[in-house]
Amino acid sequence: MTRLLRFLFPVLSVGLLASAYFLAGLRWPAMGLLIFGGLWMIGLALHWPCVPPVALFAAFGAAALGFIMDFSPIFLLPAAILGLLAWDLAGFHALLCLASPDDDTSGLERRHLGRVFAIALLGAGLAALALTIHLKLYFEWMILLVFFTVWGIGQVLGRLLKKQA
Repeated sequence: MTRLLRFLFPVLSVGLLASAYFLAGLRWPAMGLLIFGGLWMIGLALHWPCVPPVALFAAFGAAALGFIMDFSPIFLLPAAILGLLAWDLAGFHALLCLASPDDDTSGLERRHLGRVFAIALLGAGLAALALTIHLKLYFEWMILLVFFTVWGIGQVLGRLLKKQA
C-alpha cells in the first residue's frame, strides 16, 4: 500500500497546486509545477534520497506563496498536507526496504498509515477550523500562547532527550 500511496500523494499534491495556480490565471507557474511533479515522480522511481525533502520544501513553498497571493485554500491546504504525507511515506518506504524478511512489514505499514492518516485528518480539521473561525486575540493572550508553546516544545525536547540517554 505504501508503494502505491508514495506515488499517488505527490501526483495529487502537485495537481492541486497546479489547479490553484491555473485558476488564479497563472498558467506558466502551473506548468512549472506540473514539470516539477514529473521530476518528483522520476526521483521517487529512481530512489534518489534528496528528492523527498526538496519536493516537500517546494510544495510547501508553492502552497505558502499561494496563501500569500490569496488563492483558494480549498486547493492549497490539501496540497500541502498531501505533500507532507508523500514525504513521510517516501521515507517510510525507504525504511521498509531495509527491513528483514522476518519482520512483519504489513503490520508495520498498517500501524504507520493509521497513525499518519489520523494526524493528517486532525491537522486538516484544525487548519480548516482556523481558516473559518476568526478570533480577535489581544496582545496579552498572544504572549500567553507563546509562553505555552515554548513550554510545550521544551517538554517534548526534554522527553526526547531522556529517551535517547
